[in-house]
Amino acid sequence: MVQKRKLMRGLGSGLILAILVGLAAPSDASSAKPQPAITIVDTTVIDGTGAPARPHMTVRVANGRIVDVAPAKGGAARGKDVIDGRGRYLLPGFFDSNAHLTVYGQPSRRDTSAKYGDRNEELALEVAQRSLKYGVTTLIDSYGVLPPSIVVRDRINRGEAVGSRLLLAGNILGWGGTFSLTFSLTKESDLSYFQEKWNDLMAQDMGEEIMDMTPDELRVATNKYLDKGVDVIKYGGTSHFIRPSLIGFSPAQQTVIVEEAHKRGVPVQTHATSPEGLRLAVEAGIDLIQHPELNSRDLPDALVKQIVDRKTLCGIRANIFTGAARKRHLAARAEAEAKIAKMPPVTTNAEKWRRYEMVNEMDDIQYRNARKLIAAGCRVTPATDVYLGDAPEFRRTPKTDEAEPGIGTIRAIQGLVELGMTPMQAIVAATQNGAASAGRSKDLGTIEAGKIADLVLLDADPLADIGNIEKVNAVIAQGRLVDRAKLPETHLFVVQP
Repeated sequence: MVQKRKLMRGLGSGLILAILVGLAAPSDASSAKPQPAITIVDTTVIDGTGAPARPHMTVRVANGRIVDVAPAKGGAARGKDVIDGRGRYLLPGFFDSNAHLTVYGQPSRRDTSAKYGDRNEELALEVAQRSLKYGVTTLIDSYGVLPPSIVVRDRINRGEAVGSRLLLAGNILGWGGTFSLTFSLTKESDLSYFQEKWNDLMAQDMGEEIMDMTPDELRVATNKYLDKGVDVIKYGGTSHFIRPSLIGFSPAQQTVIVEEAHKRGVPVQTHATSPEGLRLAVEAGIDLIQHPELNSRDLPDALVKQIVDRKTLCGIRANIFTGAARKRHLAARAEAEAKIAKMPPVTTNAEKWRRYEMVNEMDDIQYRNARKLIAAGCRVTPATDVYLGDAPEFRRTPKTDEAEPGIGTIRAIQGLVELGMTPMQAIVAATQNGAASAGRSKDLGTIEAGKIADLVLLDADPLADIGNIEKVNAVIAQGRLVDRAKLPETHLFVVQP
């Protein structure tokens, strides 16, 4: 009860803070503090454009940006601000286009929400630092508690805290918060006051009520939301669940959301759980589809062609259904199929769906659809859905690494190769395409003179084996060398070594 009272106070102050920060535009400025120059000498540059790797290059960084990329002149690397790149590989910092920084009142995680709901600033920073340690220099939080995340984002941008760059969407527009019909099939009549407060904090006045607005009314509401300082707009092209999958907004409403965001240079994403939901969003002009691999049915060929022709980016969470996760699924599926073989024939649609869930057919659908999109030439970027989940003290079973910040992004990049990409294509997906999905191509995503110095130095060649992206030697974020050994600085959801 004490924890709930604390959270209620936190929710109230969070809503006040949302109003205050809503007066400020998003900030991506580096700190005014002087930054030492850094030189990476005689390294192999993989610049994120897809161009062949360039060995024996020297990259100079000053005032947070790349000054030049030039052939190495020979001689040993010397000096406090010089990094020896011999035998190493320099890449742009990685992007994750779908992360969740905060606890947000998930119905199945009420204990965690009650205990940690007023510590979301600390949690957001911990996620940003855990991610940065692996070379993930930019995270898009595509669904999270907006007020505390804005505080952390701005501290990192000002150089007052170390962490991945944070780009924030806040609520998924049209969804009413985690204890809502659109998110979790929760009826309003079943809500406690505690849950109602969580919904309001998550939705930020852009919940289910905006689905009833006229396009002109929605135009005004969208601009008020943009005024709160979000970096990305994400809307619910459908409800959160797949059965039944309900269209969220009319074509005219979706066009308004996209138009108003684009007027301000803000990229737009959608989360849609059906092919028709995806089609409407693509036609509205969105920049990125979250989970285009779906898990409800195989993608129609015509929709895949439309996505490719429009060059709409696809945020694929390959970490969830490749690698070790894929092996676990196949073993569990074989077990379930053996049980089903002994069961009587299906006689109802409900029973058919129960057996569909028993074998977790959703994983196989995602796997097939992701391979199809990649084979068709879709522009892809990692979008992992990494999340905090239950606090460690409330977990019955350990959380597997593909859903953890930082390492989850690495697993997604590796998974893109399993799904049909070359290592070079997977690196482009995680760098250049990531920057494009965030509307930040001018400053980020490739190693070029003039761009912000977000860099990852590896000890082994990722083109020979994509697994080598785990072998991080050094990370430079916004022109500063990161002390990876100190990250994360606090340990709330990660066990202290």
